[in-house]
Amino acid sequence: MRKTTVAVLVALSIAGAGGYAIAEQGSVQRQGGPGVDVVRTTKAVTLDAAVKAAQAALDAAEAEGQRVTVAVVDRGGDLVVLLHGDGAGPQTEESAKRKAFTSASFGAATSELAGRVTGAGATLRDMPGTLFLAGGVPVRAEGAVIAGIGVGGAPSGDLDEKFAKAGLAAIGL
Repeated sequence: MRKTTVAVLVALSIAGAGGYAIAEQGSVQRQGGPGVDVVRTTKAVTLDAAVKAAQAALDAAEAEGQRVTVAVVDRGGDLVVLLHGDGAGPQTEESAKRKAFTSASFGAATSELAGRVTGAGATLRDMPGTLFLAGGVPVRAEGAVIAGIGVGGAPSGDLDEKFAKAGLAAIGL
């Protein structure tokens, strides 16, 4: 039985987004014999869109005098962009990454998720790499989560989330 994997990447333009916002990724696996091919297609945030979102979030924070770090992760939680704003504390980097990861993983804003982790015993808080503080928002395209934006460093999670949403608005998703 022979197995071959072929990767396909096609960029899709989002009208009004000022660039590429999502990419379509697919793979074909051939395991031998006719009719056995399997095709899987997923959406992913492009680097251009991630940079645009991160910069818009950082600009929104700086316009309000806040010193933050912004992280954008892909659907798998891998870091795509990290912007450490001037004067942002060293803890803001980890906070931004974990908020972005959490929102992408669970498909919801971290402010919404915070209410789900109460109670005694094991909770979602016990999952490595997560942070259930406001400031992370998922990025969706055609209903599917394709990324997460996280902001850390403002004096409240509400402000962090406001700036993350500014990043989301910048790419029109």
